[in-house]
Parts: sequence; structure tokens; C-alpha cells
Amino acid sequence: MLIEGDSIIIPKIMDVVHISGDLMNLEGNAISAPYFGARRASYYVNNFAGGFSKENKKSNTIVVYPNGIAKKSINFGLFTLSPKVKKGATIKIVNKVEVAKHKKIPLDWNKAIESTMLKMTAVLTLWLLFDKVAPQQ
Repeated sequence: MLIEGDSIIIPKIMDVVHISGDLMNLEGNAISAPYFGARRASYYVNNFAGGFSKENKKSNTIVVYPNGIAKKSINFGLFTLSPKVKKGATIKIVNKVEVAKHKKIPLDWNKAIESTMLKMTAVLTLWLLFDKVAPQQ
């Protein structure tokens, strides 16, 4: 509901595309590029941000449109299809999640033998109980 004296402000859509994340160029972690029609996000990353680095994951590239909707790249296994970019969109490049390598823990033989003996004792106890309780024919 509008009252007299209220004003409606409609922001202009800028004719640029913003690219953020860990980029190959050394100018920082964000860059703006001119809008070149309905191109895909990978076009802007390759031509204006220096391409994807080894730490970036192409399938985790996200395009956030000016209206707030976000689309993620689709991974088809052999190739990745990034979403199309519109005026004023922001392309976010996400790094690969580092999987922690499992440290080899030495086996504690005392605990292993103790655990095995406890389980065997429990199974034998149940077997003896069922053998005594079950009616014999």
C-alpha cells in the first residue's frame, strides 16, 4: 500500500558480471567483466579471471542472478555445464573441499583381543541359555 509521498526505487541492472572467489589472476579475489550476451559462467571465468585453478572445482561454480536466484553447474562426469549468465549476475568460484587423509593408527592388540573375547563370551552365553531353556525333544 502506497501513501502519498512514498517513493519506489527500482535499481538499474548493471551491464557487468562480477566474478568472485579464488581466481587465477593476482589482482585480488573479485573482478568485474562486461556482459557479453547469454554466455555461460565458464566463458567469463576463462576469459576474464584467468581460468580455473587446480584448487577450484568447476562443478561447484555458482551463478547468483540479480533477483537472488542461484544456479550451480551441472556435472555430467566427463564435462561440466555451467549456467548461463545474465546482466548484473555474480559468479562465485568455490574451492575443492580438501579431504583429510586418514592417519594410520597403530593397532592395539590388547584392546582387539579383549573386544573379541567379550563378543565370543556373549555369544556362547546366549547359546547356552537358549540350549537350557528350549524344550528338548
